[in-house]
Order: sequence, then structure tokens, then C-alpha cells
Amino acid sequence: MSFWRKKVIEPALEAEEQAVIHEQQNLLEKYSTDPKACYALGTMAHLRGQVDAAIRYFLTAIELDPSYAAPCVSLGRILAVQGRNDLAWKYARDAERLGDRSLVEQLERYPAATKSDLHS
Repeated sequence: MSFWRKKVIEPALEAEEQAVIHEQQNLLEKYSTDPKACYALGTMAHLRGQVDAAIRYFLTAIELDPSYAAPCVSLGRILAVQGRNDLAWKYARDAERLGDRSLVEQLERYPAATKSDLHS
């Protein structure tokens, strides 16, 4: 790894990422019922490899606003990667009912995911 990447670029990216997380956590504290703050924190947690935290944030966002498709899609993607296809399809169908077919389309591309009873 080059000096610039290790000593300059990565620390700068980490600092920016931490600032975004801190900002979203402050919003969540201030607006504890804001599903968008939960979704943003879930996305950041997922990007950092904190899958369990991401799942909790996405579930909270869905609970706070059942008409918000984005956390359904993100949660469904995580569940599909974990091989929890029935649940992935559940959230894909929820998002589809809310106007977002992206996860349904993604799951249809993979044979293992199309075996779900929820698919039909």
C-alpha cells in the first residue's frame, strides 16, 4: 500500500465517515422517530461491515415508517446474502408494494432466491 493511501487518503476517508455517522446519530437523538436517520445509520453500519447493527437500524426505520421502501430493500439484500431467502423475498415484496421493484428484480436473477414460497 502506498504512503499516500495509507497515511493521507484512508485517514481522511475514515474521518469523513465518522463525521457522517456522528451527524446521523445526532439527528437520531434529536428526532428519535426519524426513519431516514435510522436508514442512513443502517447504511453506514452495513458499509462498515457491522451487519447486525445495520439490520437493527433498517428494522427500526421500517417500524417507524412502514411506507418507506429503501430500508426494506437494504434489509432484503442483507438477508439474501445471508441465505435467508424467505425473509429476503418478504422485504422485496414489501418494497415492491411501496413502488420499488429493484430487490425483486435482483432476487429473480438468482435461482436459489427464486425458490421461496413468497415468490409466487
